[in-house]
Amino acid sequence: MKKRIGIDIDGVLRDFSSDLYKVIKEHYPDYIKPGSENVYSVEEIRKEMTDWDLEDNFNTSIDEIKRIYRDEHAETILGNGTPFVDNVNYLREQIKKDEHTFIAVTSQHPTCCHHTLSWLGKHELGFSSVVFKKGRRKWEVEIDYLVDDSPNNYNAWVYGRQMDDGYILMNQPWNQKTKATSRVNNIKEAMELINE
Repeated sequence: MKKRIGIDIDGVLRDFSSDLYKVIKEHYPDYIKPGSENVYSVEEIRKEMTDWDLEDNFNTSIDEIKRIYRDEHAETILGNGTPFVDNVNYLREQIKKDEHTFIAVTSQHPTCCHHTLSWLGKHELGFSSVVFKKGRRKWEVEIDYLVDDSPNNYNAWVYGRQMDDGYILMNQPWNQKTKATSRVNNIKEAMELINE
């Protein structure tokens, strides 16, 4: 029997945090916290972007950060965002095998949905469907598993479903304090867990 597997986009397939950091560093250097001026590599950025609350990573408000990635630089960050290449390639192969039903489950602002759909098309990720759902409501989607990086979405899943069964946390610097039962480093590890 096919399993219904939900896959989050940002933090799982697309490197939203690194792209956001690069755009802010280039266009709004005053928003970079002191001591981070010489951070350029993705590895260095990941060490800086350790807080799930974006405003805690920069010297500006959450509204300004949202304006940057939703409006002014949405095409760069979302439409042309950097893929996690291994995750994207592996998932594309899994979708083509047609052994499970893959559903993109992502929280996107309505003004940004077309960028994400375009991004998925560019990377030939033929999901059965794409569900735009606020993170705290992802648990309501009819799926058996959700691969996601958000500590908040994990907590909402546990609260909504009354268990953490089915939630697979994609390991990221901002979710290290989350005590999920299932934690993976990539899509391949997630599929190995699902297929056990």
